[in-house]
Amino acid sequence: MEKPKIVVIGAGSASFGLSVLGALLQEKPLAGSRLCLVDINAEGLQKITALAQRLNREWGADFTIESTTDRREALPNADFVVLSIAVDREKCWRADFEIAQRYDIMHYAENGGPGGFSHAARNIPIVLDILRDVESLCPDAWVLNFTNPMMRICTAAARYTNAKVIGICHQLGFGYMMLGNILGKDLGIADVPEKYEFIWNDEAITKTERYLSDSAMEHAEITAAGLNHFTWMLSIRERKTGRDLYPLLWDRLQAHHKGFEPLTQDMAEVFGVFPVPGDCHMVEYLPYTHNMHRESWQRYNVQMYPLTEAAENRDTMWDEIEAMASGKASIEKMKHMHSERAEKVIAAIATGEILYEQALNLPNQGYITNLPEDAIVEIPAVVGAEGPRGVGVGALPDAIAEMCSRQVTVVELAVEAAVTGDRQKALQALALDPMIDDLDVARNLLNDYLEAHKDYLPQFA
Repeated sequence: MEKPKIVVIGAGSASFGLSVLGALLQEKPLAGSRLCLVDINAEGLQKITALAQRLNREWGADFTIESTTDRREALPNADFVVLSIAVDREKCWRADFEIAQRYDIMHYAENGGPGGFSHAARNIPIVLDILRDVESLCPDAWVLNFTNPMMRICTAAARYTNAKVIGICHQLGFGYMMLGNILGKDLGIADVPEKYEFIWNDEAITKTERYLSDSAMEHAEITAAGLNHFTWMLSIRERKTGRDLYPLLWDRLQAHHKGFEPLTQDMAEVFGVFPVPGDCHMVEYLPYTHNMHRESWQRYNVQMYPLTEAAENRDTMWDEIEAMASGKASIEKMKHMHSERAEKVIAAIATGEILYEQALNLPNQGYITNLPEDAIVEIPAVVGAEGPRGVGVGALPDAIAEMCSRQVTVVELAVEAAVTGDRQKALQALALDPMIDDLDVARNLLNDYLEAHKDYLPQFA
C-alpha cells in the first residue's frame, strides 16, 4: 500500500481526538501519510487542525494535513477511517442514569444495562449514516471504531452494512493495572502502593494506574476474551519464563486489600476466573450492584464516571489545545499521551508488518467456541496486510459463557430496535437485561427514555 489516507471523524473530541492525533503523528511507518480531520464543531476543528499542523512541523512527521466539517469531502479514496463520535455525551448520559434511579436502579449507563440501550439508540443511526458514506465513497477502507457502546455499534455495523469495522478499546490496560497492584512485588515492580484504590479523575491516582499497568505489561502477558468491558483472564503468563501466574494470583488475593476493586475480587472468588474491566465497567452487565434498596453500589464503592468534572475538564482541555496550537504552550505532553493503538493497527495493515493485538472487537468466527457465531467478541488478534484475524481461545468457562450469551441476545435485540424503531424489540431487550426484574419497570423505562431523548430518536417517532 502507498502512504495511506487516514480520515479521523470526531477529531474534535478533546480526549480521544488528542490521543489519536499525537499517536498517529509519532508512528514512523506512517510518516508522509495524508491525514484529514473531520468534525461538525467548526471552532474545535480549527483548533485541533492548528495543533496537528504544529505537531507535524515540529516533529518532522511529514504528513499532509487537511480538515473539513463535511465528511463526504474527506472520505473519497480513504484507506482508514477512525471513528469517535458522541451525542451530547454528559447531558444524555446523566439523563439515562437519573431515569433509571426513578425505578431504584443504580447503574453505569454507558455500554450495558438499561442506559446502554438508550446510549446505543442515540449513536447507532449516526454511525450507520457515516458507514453508508464509507460504503459509497471508500468501500475498501478499514474503519477503526472507538464510539460506544462498542459491542452495539460494531453489531449494528456488521448486521446493516458491508463496512470493514474493527472495534478498539483500551480496557485491558485496567486488567494489567490490577495485576500490577496484586502481583507487583512478585514481578519486581517498584513502588507498588499498599492500599491503592482507583478513583475517577484523580490525577495522582491516574498516574499510578498507568504506571502499574505499563509495568505489569512489561513482566506479564494476559490472554483475555469475552465481550467489550466484560472480558476475563483466561491465562496469565510471566513473559520471561512462561510461568503460569494464576496460582500466585489466587494466593496473593487471600491477603490483598479488600477495598481494591471489591466486586472484581468477589467475582473472581465465586466464578474462578479473574475479570479484566474493573468494578465500574463490569457492573454494566451484572445484577449484583444496581438494587438501591440493598445499597450494594455503596457497599462495593462503585466509581461512577464523574460527569460534571468531565464536562469541566473538557472546557479546560480546549484552553490547553488552543494554547498549544498557538505556540503559547509546550507540546511535550503530546509525546506522552496514552495511545489508543489505532496507529499500530493502521501501520500493520498499511505496511503488512505483522502485529499481535491483545484485544480487538471482531465478529466471532469460532474464536470463542461457546458464544454465537458472528457475535461481536473481544479477543486477541493478529493484524497484517489483509486486516485482523482473531486468535481462537476455545471455550469460556460455562458460567462466564452463560453471562456473555445473555448479553449477546440483549445486544442483538437492542440493535435491531435502534435501527428499525421497533418498540417491541426495545422492550424485549430491556426485559432481558439482568438489572430489570419487573416488566412494568421495563415498560416505564422504555417510555421515559424515548420521551427524554425524542429529539435524538426519530426512528421511534
